[in-house]
Amino acid sequence: MFIENLGLNSGKSSYNFKSGAKSISFNGMPHINSVGKSFKNNIQIVFSDIDGTISKHSDMMSKKTIDTVDFLHENNVPVVLTTARCYQDTLPILQQFSHRPDYTIVLQGGGLVNESGNSLFENTISARAGKKLVKWFKSIRQKDKNSHLIMYFNEQPYAMSGIQFPWKSYAPVKQVNSFDDLFESKKQLQKAIIYKYDAARCSDYNQSDVINSFKGAHILDLDIKPSGLSVLEFQNKWVSKDKAIDFLLRALKLEPKNAMVIGDSANDIEMMDFIRKQNGLAVAMGNADDFVKSHANAITSHIDEDGFSTAVGKIFDTLI
Repeated sequence: MFIENLGLNSGKSSYNFKSGAKSISFNGMPHINSVGKSFKNNIQIVFSDIDGTISKHSDMMSKKTIDTVDFLHENNVPVVLTTARCYQDTLPILQQFSHRPDYTIVLQGGGLVNESGNSLFENTISARAGKKLVKWFKSIRQKDKNSHLIMYFNEQPYAMSGIQFPWKSYAPVKQVNSFDDLFESKKQLQKAIIYKYDAARCSDYNQSDVINSFKGAHILDLDIKPSGLSVLEFQNKWVSKDKAIDFLLRALKLEPKNAMVIGDSANDIEMMDFIRKQNGLAVAMGNADDFVKSHANAITSHIDEDGFSTAVGKIFDTLI
């Protein structure tokens, strides 16, 4: 069974918690310093986004971030990374840790992988829904030749154009004439994205127009989420980071009120809301926009100032 394969001692941390915190505020939202005291004895598991939270798009992490995960590991506090990436694209991050995180939630909640790299579950997109997505995207492509549909089959991204990502990827995007053969091959469609490489410099581009167009297409099995200005992600409607977190917490017999989540972007909001509304701690990075920050209990420092480590240090009252 799933729970027997988790391979984690979910007992409480042996860390000796202390008290004391200085209060600071950010646009009316408490800084992590001011909320730390009330959560110091409660946090038993830490969930963290990757991009914009512990790593920039260069895939490099600071030594302090790595030391922070080591600290949590040494004190029996499970660490779970949450990301929209495929598992293979997390490896440049995972390989930097002295002790790998206990779990990685991948594909925006569509998969869960343990420390050893074994898949515990995966929720893929049906060929039927994928074909509908391709058909709808043709109307977007006709209006905007700089928007590209990229579909991930078995960890490999494919596109009907010669587009490549400007950031590091485990596998380069393969160009195909049609997605039909991939659907017929019975390969698993893990996720799809629309990538608009010139979104930041295109003054007349409105991401909301694309989202509204998709919703009007009534592809009921799929949901759409922005991941920054240049990327829109598609997953099964019942897939999300918060659902995967809920599943894992139940398996580990831990409560949301004993969890801390840290994130920076719109695709982190669902997990932040899930934990915050159940009396856990949701922390927004200092580099998050104001809308994301409004869904948090507290704000930590910018990624350039090791905001992840700052948050953990305040909650566990330690200098990392």
